[in-house]
Amino acid sequence: MNGLLRRAARIAWFPFFYGTRVVTSSFRVARDILTPGSSATPAFLEVPLRCRTDTEITAIANMVSLTPGTVTVATRTDPPTLWVHGLYTADEQAFHDDIRQMEDYLLAITRPRDTHPRTTAGEEHR
Repeated sequence: MNGLLRRAARIAWFPFFYGTRVVTSSFRVARDILTPGSSATPAFLEVPLRCRTDTEITAIANMVSLTPGTVTVATRTDPPTLWVHGLYTADEQAFHDDIRQMEDYLLAITRPRDTHPRTTAGEEHR
């Protein structure tokens, strides 16, 4: 029962996590539009995923596309990969980490806790 309560709490928390992400991204894009100059550093990046099912890959691709300043351009299922166009990619590692955090939250609600792979500090990104 304890695992069920934890999963319910993660599901209940998800809209707040993702809503905060969308609002802060919206403000960043709006600030860039309304101020002189531009801080955009657009790029296409390949983002390897830990998602395995079509549902998980589709969900993370949609989460990325619905976040202002990013859009999923293509996906691959073997190995699971997203190609993302981002407006603010000056720090590619931070960009990958942002998507990895979204993936962590998604996997926390789509998989049982014991099968959810976590990001390790030394994990390499492509």
